[in-house]
Amino acid sequence: MNYIIYHPIRCCTNVKRIGNVYHDSFKGNQDPYIWNEQFLNSFCHITQIDKHNGQFNFLVSRGRNDKYPNFEHLYCDLVFKVTSIHEWTNRNSITLNDPIVDNKQSFIHHYKKGVIQHPFKGEIRPKKRITIKACKESSFQPQSEKQELIDIVPFLKTKGITIEQLRSSISLNSKGKVAFPSRPFKIEDKVAEELYEFLSKSKRKIFGKDLKNKYPKK
Repeated sequence: MNYIIYHPIRCCTNVKRIGNVYHDSFKGNQDPYIWNEQFLNSFCHITQIDKHNGQFNFLVSRGRNDKYPNFEHLYCDLVFKVTSIHEWTNRNSITLNDPIVDNKQSFIHHYKKGVIQHPFKGEIRPKKRITIKACKESSFQPQSEKQELIDIVPFLKTKGITIEQLRSSISLNSKGKVAFPSRPFKIEDKVAEELYEFLSKSKRKIFGKDLKNKYPKK
């Protein structure tokens, strides 16, 4: 199974020699983490999706003038093709020397120096902490020639997926704890492959290799 995964509107930073880069806020665990040769995902919706090598996860957010959950646009800021799946030894902590951790930068910014922001607590069926890593050749941020993100709603419409379906499936009733509660939207392999091909034709594609040494100094 493959997924369209909704998350908050991305921040945008102009990075030297690259241009606009859309990314998660620097204040949290920066998930998915893009400043690495392999993109990383350890927290954002990770417990809500089935995980297998080769699957496509398309990370999206609404337009700035849209009102959630009645959005009109879904802008894709990351095509994430899973290439490896890693279970943590201790689900609520990790060290710099753990084999999962690629480097000190990702340990500091993504893994938050091993201090987990949302620790698992006392479930009847304990959840596993998983990090998925992206294929560095097939995962990228797609952009237009004007360095803007690509709206995938028109493409999905051609595949019989309506905006009403997306709204009803992605939105989730809130209990007041999450500003924009959402759930991943499942898409079949054929649609996922065609969406990947569509986004692969974007005028600009930014890969992990382009960003790994360009983390903005904040």
